[in-house]
Amino acid sequence: MKLWKGVILAFIFISTAILLRLHKTMLLPGSIKPRASESSTHPLSAGLRPPSAPPSSSSSSSFHREMRLRRVVRSTDGMGSLLSEFSYLFQSFTEGELQSVIRMLVDRKAKRLGAVVVSRRGRRTKRARRGPNPCKLHQKQVKVSDLGLGYDSNEIVLFRYCSGKCTSLRRNYDMVMEHMRLNESSNQKGKARSTESSKRDRARYSPCCRPTKFEEDMVFFDNNERFSIIQNVSARECGCV
Repeated sequence: MKLWKGVILAFIFISTAILLRLHKTMLLPGSIKPRASESSTHPLSAGLRPPSAPPSSSSSSSFHREMRLRRVVRSTDGMGSLLSEFSYLFQSFTEGELQSVIRMLVDRKAKRLGAVVVSRRGRRTKRARRGPNPCKLHQKQVKVSDLGLGYDSNEIVLFRYCSGKCTSLRRNYDMVMEHMRLNESSNQKGKARSTESSKRDRARYSPCCRPTKFEEDMVFFDNNERFSIIQNVSARECGCV
């Protein structure tokens, strides 16, 4: 409500200033004068020509000046009526339609803010529902050559592997190791350390997702039609170790 009142008052002040400016601009200085009577200002008001000779140059100039003044007064009167009508229409608009326009804009802004808040809450809820990815068994089809064991074979096999996090199964040992690693990293900040020492000092502070049982032997033919057997390749069960 305060916003509507402020906008309405601002529009009224602006319209008033515009109207005053237009009115001052259209009115010429000295144009508003009391009109003389028809019989005294214009010799042709009675519909009869004066019996005297043709009018002199001074009377002709005064006649033209009077006609210009009448045109200016008529134009200012017409402009004043137009300005008054414009002011009435503007005031009626600000009182009625402006409130509905402002209400529509406020509602649209509130809906946009509500949609943004709902989308953010939805994303947070989804992340909370998903939580950390637990340790579980996955599978994919790969070529034997892509296993990296040195076999040259285009045969496709089903490879099962373990992947996920084991944060829920952390023990006191894991938390102590994490704390010690964080302290070492803060103490060593700004000091140069060799790559070998950093790799040697690296320790895990969380259980690892690894296979606890493996599938039976993997059997396949290589590209030379030779029969091959591989053991302990595909996982069957997973666990945090």
